[in-house]
Amino acid sequence: MPDRGEEGWGGEDRAGARRREGLLAASLGASARALEAEQDRWFLWLPVLFAGGIISYFTLTDEPGARLAVALLLGATGLCLAAKHAPLGLCIGAAALAFASGFAAAKLRTEMARAPVLSHELRYVKATGFVEAHELRDKGRARITLRVLSLGDLKPEMRPYRLRVTMPAKDVSNIEIGEAVSLNATLQPPPEPIEPGGFDFGRQAWFARLGATGYATSKISPLDAVPAPPWDLAAWGTVDALRAKINARIRAALPGETGEIAAALITGERGGISEEVTQSMRDSGLAHIISISGLHMVIMAGTVFWLVRALLASVPALALLYPIKKWAAASALAAATFYLALSGAAVPTVRSWIMTSIVLIAVMLDRPALTMRNVALAALAILIVAPESLFDPSFEMSFAAVVALVALYEWMAERERLADVSPVWGTLRKGWGLVTGAAVTTLVAGTAIAPFAVYHFHRMTHYGLIANLIAAPLVSLLIMPMAVLSMIAMPFGLEAWPLRAMGLGIELMVGAGEWVESGPGAVTILPRISGFSLALIVLGGLWLCLWRTRTRALGLVIAASGLALAPGGERPDILIEREGATAALRSESGNLVFPPATAASYSVDNWLLADGDDRDATAAADESIFRCDTLGCIGTVKGKTVALIRDAGALEEDCRLADIVIAPFTVGKKCRAARVIVDRRMLKAEGAHALYIEGLSIRTETVAAARGHRPWVPDRAIVTPGPSSRAGQAHAHDNEAGDEDADDATKRSDGNPEE
Repeated sequence: MPDRGEEGWGGEDRAGARRREGLLAASLGASARALEAEQDRWFLWLPVLFAGGIISYFTLTDEPGARLAVALLLGATGLCLAAKHAPLGLCIGAAALAFASGFAAAKLRTEMARAPVLSHELRYVKATGFVEAHELRDKGRARITLRVLSLGDLKPEMRPYRLRVTMPAKDVSNIEIGEAVSLNATLQPPPEPIEPGGFDFGRQAWFARLGATGYATSKISPLDAVPAPPWDLAAWGTVDALRAKINARIRAALPGETGEIAAALITGERGGISEEVTQSMRDSGLAHIISISGLHMVIMAGTVFWLVRALLASVPALALLYPIKKWAAASALAAATFYLALSGAAVPTVRSWIMTSIVLIAVMLDRPALTMRNVALAALAILIVAPESLFDPSFEMSFAAVVALVALYEWMAERERLADVSPVWGTLRKGWGLVTGAAVTTLVAGTAIAPFAVYHFHRMTHYGLIANLIAAPLVSLLIMPMAVLSMIAMPFGLEAWPLRAMGLGIELMVGAGEWVESGPGAVTILPRISGFSLALIVLGGLWLCLWRTRTRALGLVIAASGLALAPGGERPDILIEREGATAALRSESGNLVFPPATAASYSVDNWLLADGDDRDATAAADESIFRCDTLGCIGTVKGKTVALIRDAGALEEDCRLADIVIAPFTVGKKCRAARVIVDRRMLKAEGAHALYIEGLSIRTETVAAARGHRPWVPDRAIVTPGPSSRAGQAHAHDNEAGDEDADDATKRSDGNPEE
């Protein structure tokens, strides 16, 4: 047998290395060829890469300096210049530049939005300011937003730019936007997440320059001897007065719930819609219809476009000599802008207006109207102006639906172009397409938004296809066209007839929603999925929709990987809310349970929802796990004893028994035996806690650690480790008005694929 020395072995190693290098070169060559084959689609990935830079900025736990953003931009620019003569190199350089631009835009937006945020609670403080918005709420409440002039004795550099308070609706009936007012209020900083990694309303409030939330403790009164309101508030005051007159005319013609829904569709005033109808529409998958969004904007603009073009076409001299199609598009754009102002210019409506405007401008420039490039331009424009929109459910769901639908229509158009069919068969196919178009559109849009609905709202409706098949024709052919006609007829006092026709359509739509919602298993509550899983699903969907060659099929693999990982992830064994008054333990069955007599609250309801549990606080209480008396409760989870102390009188006994002590007051040095102590001092410093029991160790996660050191995170008291924070810990008044704001923010789109 021949001797195989070092040279022989080395020869085989060199041969293997050459084979690996050849395989790598072949793979890179194939990737480059596939990328070059999609050259006309490269632009579509610019907003995706721009969004990647935004995500990178917001996922940092420490605020980056401006130097990092500038360095990324300079480095990416240099890469572009160095590789500008090589198509693939230029592509990589442009990708890096888009990523760096997204990071820099997010940093710039954060600094531009910088404004003081209230650092502590203020009770019964006098606030003066200009009214920016007043909104009706349910249960006879209203919410008012002030642009602050003064707040107690706070100096200007500590005074929030704007604040928001709730009060009885009757107290704001005569208040107008732009009016200077005074009131007394109890205010708190914007609420923080209810658990580590939860929805952060404080971050959203930062970009809205909202520095305080609370409730009024006095009636609101006009303020005399103040300067004129800012020009923007003066302009919005004029629009708001017009909205009020229109709402009064609508309610006169359509009293009751029908009139309130009509007002919501025309002026965006949703406060009069009852919670029962809102919930019914949400559970049936029709909530997007009662919230002004892309659907309404497109139908309204399309109706105006069709009417103007039809009128102009009826005059042969105009139709033959002038570009009446462009005139109709310009008229539709003006009408869309008016509708934007009339509806209150909410953020989702502004996004819808931008997308609609790009389509209409394309028509005026003789360009294809509905293309993926126009969708990419709209997304890029929105992200440049407001990078934080990327994390808004309505932004995510609207673009997911539009991208999926445009990709579907591109694929269908390509198939029709390549197909060789007879005229008769082509006519039959078009007829069948009209029949199935609504169903396919609803199915594709619903599939595209489903991951976001589960991630943000933990809800999935099962009969939405049926409900939308019934409602879509009503909205497109009756409700919104009659809304346009009523606005045209209103100056002449002739709005009653079109409004009544609109009301008939609304009644049929609400009836359909209630019928669908009453079906068995109409809604499933699903547990939270991880952000990483959602990112894989979104990347897979984009890969499938944006590319055109066969490599697009890899998107299914990427999305499938995200779906496979979605059910995983650790769930906390103990959740402690930020005031220490409520805690939940995980039972052996895997469900969260609460001590008996636990009242419903924002934290409790949202903990259960994020856990995929449709029970309420009463049903989730479990007497078998807890032993309670007037002083507190004792529970057990994974062999560890947990004491929920309500009164200091139970401290001595419970500290001897419990591994984990939870108290809404400061424990201090009175509790030496417990391994983990979460008291008022810890909660004030770290926020809500999540505890994970891993064998003998107890791992602690806090809101403060998850939020990191960012501008929208207030400075907290420093907690010095002591007897209440020993080895196990080292390893390891509720703001109702603020929580209402946070709840509105998380549910604002109501699962809306268009908003």
